[in-house]
Amino acid sequence: MKHAVAWMLCLGAAAPAVAQQSANDIEMLKKYTGTWAVDCGKPAARLTVDVKTLTLSAGGKQMKTAAPMAAFSYYGKMEPPKGFVAALLGEARPTGLSLLAMNDAAGPYLTVDADPLLEKQFGKAALAGKFRRCP
Repeated sequence: MKHAVAWMLCLGAAAPAVAQQSANDIEMLKKYTGTWAVDCGKPAARLTVDVKTLTLSAGGKQMKTAAPMAAFSYYGKMEPPKGFVAALLGEARPTGLSLLAMNDAAGPYLTVDADPLLEKQFGKAALAGKFRRCP
């Protein structure tokens, strides 16, 4: 995760993630609930967003997180990329899952902000691209 400090501040270390979810987190997660893929017609990586968990499935492997949160200031004082809405963050072992909720002319999409451990586990290619909501 390129923004590990922001990620850790959002998740916190003392309390369980479920207790930390705010009404804003739940509202944002509900907007992105569903299954997402770069190409919904092909058997490739899938992201699933739910109020209770974020899931990444690819190549027969799966990562499921604890209750996710939304980070609207994920980039801190840096200028976020064009179209950035929020980061959806879930805690898992050995690494967490950071999904960037974005918008462009074609509508909402998610990208994976992967750290080296996540790339090693799932492969860089599986985590690349714009994940659009599947019907």
